Amino acid sequence: MPEFLLLVVLAPAPLLAIVVLAVRLPDAQNGSGTLAARTRAAWRHGTRRPVWPGLIAVAVGAALLTVGLERAYLATVTNGPRWGFDMVLLTVVLGLLAVVGCAVLAGLAAAAVSRARGFGAGTVAGLLALVAVAAGTVSAHLPLRATYLAEPERFPVVMNLGDGDLLAPFEVFLAALIWALPWPVLGATLGARTETAGRRHTVRDVWQLLLDLATTDLPENRSAWGAALRAELAAIEPPAERRRFALGGAWAVLRSGPPRGAWVLAAGVAVAVAGGSFAASRWSLAHDQGGVLSFWMAVPSVLLLAVALATAWRTRSFGSGLRAGALAGLAALVAVLAVGIPEAAVWAHQQAGYLSTGDAVPPTWQSAVRDVLRPEFLVGMIVFWTTGAAGGAALGAALGRLHGGTPDDPATTAAS
Repeated sequence: MPEFLLLVVLAPAPLLAIVVLAVRLPDAQNGSGTLAARTRAAWRHGTRRPVWPGLIAVAVGAALLTVGLERAYLATVTNGPRWGFDMVLLTVVLGLLAVVGCAVLAGLAAAAVSRARGFGAGTVAGLLALVAVAAGTVSAHLPLRATYLAEPERFPVVMNLGDGDLLAPFEVFLAALIWALPWPVLGATLGARTETAGRRHTVRDVWQLLLDLATTDLPENRSAWGAALRAELAAIEPPAERRRFALGGAWAVLRSGPPRGAWVLAAGVAVAVAGGSFAASRWSLAHDQGGVLSFWMAVPSVLLLAVALATAWRTRSFGSGLRAGALAGLAALVAVLAVGIPEAAVWAHQQAGYLSTGDAVPPTWQSAVRDVLRPEFLVGMIVFWTTGAAGGAALGAALGRLHGGTPDDPATTAAS
């Protein structure tokens, strides 16, 4: 059951990307003629300067960062038991969090390029940004991997790891980059806005792009305010003043607060997660089923997906859906801790093992409680919950625009 729930969480972004490609690519104004001709034009515009020097910089940066992170990992991996957490598992979930960051950055890069050159060019640039990250990471990781396989005695020994598994966290990161592939497609839909006369917006500077991305998908009752912010920025000439105004406007959008009804949805999520956590704990305790960590990962993720989807569909705004999902996620975290801490003490008292995984027996109730607060578990939950909320917000915004009959591309707001 948890595996099915996680599939539900991970599926919306790829499915939505396929829909966007099907709708947008035939109409992309990167060329005329056949689909093949438009695809070639998208490649040409998507790799034109300054994109390809930027891709080289991304690849080099990813390689240098991988070298530094791998050295730090190998220097600290044996300290996990002394620090009270599994260093390998923490590195795995941090890698998954890095994948989320790569997806966001690739989406923004796609939006920036498509803003000036069209949907196809933006999609190409965003996808190549992810390829550059993968290429840089592989170029730094493979030599270390080869050395590890040839001379494993030179590397730290970690209990509970099989042969060749020490460097698995970095390979998990590379595999998980596949999840990030749809987001450049969604990001490109944000930037590919067209003027009523058929001409694309020109990008004056990065500050205009920042404010455009922040305000392009506000709810209907705030869209006029967003348009006023963009018009005011257009009238400002000094670069320093433009920077201050754009940053201030983007921050005002971010802290504009959750949409109507978000607190009720968050309260409902808290009650559902608390009740479900308690029921899962007692059922696992009675049937010796090995803890509730899979429940914590999967079920709140699906609930946050539903909250973000419903809010984004109602407001036709990705930003509103994401803010509602973030508030519900905070409520879910409070519920997990409020139920998990006392339940961990119950498991310890009954000598049933740790609440999270059900293995071993905690020596004290204090160690049982600390297990609930282990950073690798908390970061792992946040990664999966973020994935659910972001996918739900993207899908909800697209469906909302379709249902509302918006004349723009129905997925245009999916990646704002």
